[in-house]
Amino acid sequence: MNILGNSEEIDKVQKRNLWALFFIGLIYGFSSRPFFLVFQPYLLEITGSLFITGILVTLGGIIIFFPKPWVGKLSDKFNRKKVWLLDIPLFFIGMTFLLFAENFIFLVAGIIFFNLSEVVGEISYNMYISASSDKTKKGILFGLMFFSMFIGNIGGDFFVMLDIVDDVRVYFALFMVLSVGSYLLIIFVISSPTSKKTKDSAITTEIINKKQSMWKDIFKTPKKRAVIIFFTLDLFIYNISLSIYGAGLRAQYDLTYEQMAFISIWLSITIMIFQIPGGHLADKIGKKRSLIVSELFGLGGYFTLILAFIFWSLGFQGSLIPLLSVGNVLFALNGATFIPSAQMILTDLDETRKAESYGITGFLKGIGFMPTGIIGGYLTEEFNYVIPFVLSFIGIVVLIWYLRKYFGDWK
Repeated sequence: MNILGNSEEIDKVQKRNLWALFFIGLIYGFSSRPFFLVFQPYLLEITGSLFITGILVTLGGIIIFFPKPWVGKLSDKFNRKKVWLLDIPLFFIGMTFLLFAENFIFLVAGIIFFNLSEVVGEISYNMYISASSDKTKKGILFGLMFFSMFIGNIGGDFFVMLDIVDDVRVYFALFMVLSVGSYLLIIFVISSPTSKKTKDSAITTEIINKKQSMWKDIFKTPKKRAVIIFFTLDLFIYNISLSIYGAGLRAQYDLTYEQMAFISIWLSITIMIFQIPGGHLADKIGKKRSLIVSELFGLGGYFTLILAFIFWSLGFQGSLIPLLSVGNVLFALNGATFIPSAQMILTDLDETRKAESYGITGFLKGIGFMPTGIIGGYLTEEFNYVIPFVLSFIGIVVLIWYLRKYFGDWK
């Protein structure tokens, strides 16, 4: 099967964009993996506190989610490629601050600029996938693009496992150097095709913007309101625990970076294998059912992490790495079945203002993310490392109930 479609379905510019997006995902997956693997422990090393680390993670989340409506509106109003190019200076400024961070001020500046670049990059990347995809194959194409990213993740995990780096800042520098390849693809390969359909959409967008606020439309429409509530709750419930997960592996279990990479690689391999089937599943059984399947895998992942903590506390040290690895496999299946459905829903909430609606939903989701790092860090330091995971487990049960009751319109 030709996933990218034939010449009658997708024109040459769209095909070229899809191939470029595939390789951008591959480069990003490899170059960013070591960085994200060590980032929370890096913050913990500088701050010396899980609670403060949680605050910094929360700051990053605020910066990622809150500017999204305005970035999305810029992307809809102006040339998408020009907006995407803003990612370049923001990324290198942020990474430079983080690379040379020795104090709280440099960390904050780096987190702000880096996460602003992530906002621009995420919206632009997903909008190009959506715009370049045939509607009947959108799920599998989102799966394919994230598949490329997770292939890169596996390479990044293996690189960390080689244990050839003495200073984790080398991973920061590697991220910066390899990202040049992605930015060259954006500059010289990615195109913003103009067509009658594009122009008509722009005219329609201008008319609608004058008549009705996108914000009002989202809150007035029950179907869109249900989407916002679900994804906000989902982000809040998962990140109560995941916002401090990486730092907790070092603080609670004293794992090495190589052990963390070994655990992580099972997530990367599994999600790589099942990402495209996950997109196909979403196309076949529908977005709602695919999300329910995803949440069931999430339940299994948290159950395994809680079990790992219990066994470790009872003195069964040898069970820790295997159980954490199994947990990551289940979280990978959670992601593989969640991502395609989520992206299809969030990029299609409004046909004429795709990026703006995507940005607004991201902003509202950010409200759910805001307190998670603080809550997770506080619960871990004041009570117990496993408490946030128990709360997330209970929360997923609520998410499944919500999907069954309020997602009737999403097939």
